[in-house]
Amino acid sequence: MKKRDYLVKTLSRTKRKDYENYIINAIWHKLDNLELKPVSQQYVKRNNGKHALMDLYFPQLQVAIEVDEAYHQNNQEADKLRMDDIIAAVNEDSQSDFVCLRIDASKSIKSIDNRINEIVSFIQEKASSKNLEWLSYADELKQIKQQEYLSIYDDVSFKNITDIANNIFGKTYKGFQRSGFRVTETLWVWCPKLSVTIDGNTKSAAKGWLNFLSNDWSYIDESQENQTEDQRIALIEEDSSLNKERAVFAHYRDNLGISRYRFVGVFKSSGLSPDDEKYIRYIRISEKTKIIKV
Repeated sequence: MKKRDYLVKTLSRTKRKDYENYIINAIWHKLDNLELKPVSQQYVKRNNGKHALMDLYFPQLQVAIEVDEAYHQNNQEADKLRMDDIIAAVNEDSQSDFVCLRIDASKSIKSIDNRINEIVSFIQEKASSKNLEWLSYADELKQIKQQEYLSIYDDVSFKNITDIANNIFGKTYKGFQRSGFRVTETLWVWCPKLSVTIDGNTKSAAKGWLNFLSNDWSYIDESQENQTEDQRIALIEEDSSLNKERAVFAHYRDNLGISRYRFVGVFKSSGLSPDDEKYIRYIRISEKTKIIKV
């Protein structure tokens, strides 16, 4: 997406308008820096394990801004996170210099304006000490390929499975339509579409497969709507015989509704799920996977 289009979509995407919209746009325009990349409506996983919605976030600086409106203050607990939000969330404990700046929208316009100026000054000072560059998607892939490992804490997502295969696992695919592929004798890549629960009913996202990622990404429960217990046991035994590990890239939609894949760890089958024996449980055994160079 071109920078112009990204900015227009991002800065018009406030969850609740009114004061929030005014404050977010005032901050952005006063910053007057087109190399600074803003993200609106960014969920952050706090150190206490809970999630909080940041109205504006600058990933290059690890600075988040939260606008406190009366609606926010009274109804935060009413907000239910989708799995998409959980996957895309920034992990506060992985950010060495994370700062959350708050602004109270219930104050007078003069107080709000003063606080906006304080926030702008803080961001400008922090930005002045960094060599900011708004990377294109191609540049992000090139940068990540220079690393030895891909971590769940890396701020990168992939447009498709072909990009994952070619940039992380040394493949040369022209196009790839399946949800996984083999990398080494024991390592496979798995790109599941996660299921959702609506009004207590589970819904498959892909041909009857049900995949649920825990909120802390520590395990995945998987089943198939027509799968028998014998078939589940056979799959568990096959994984065990192969010593099979899965580098998992979960499918989700980002804050602009664009389809993406995010690395959530390396998983291994541990048998039937202790919560429901209709599912196979895969537990996370590593937060990183080695990047294969070619």
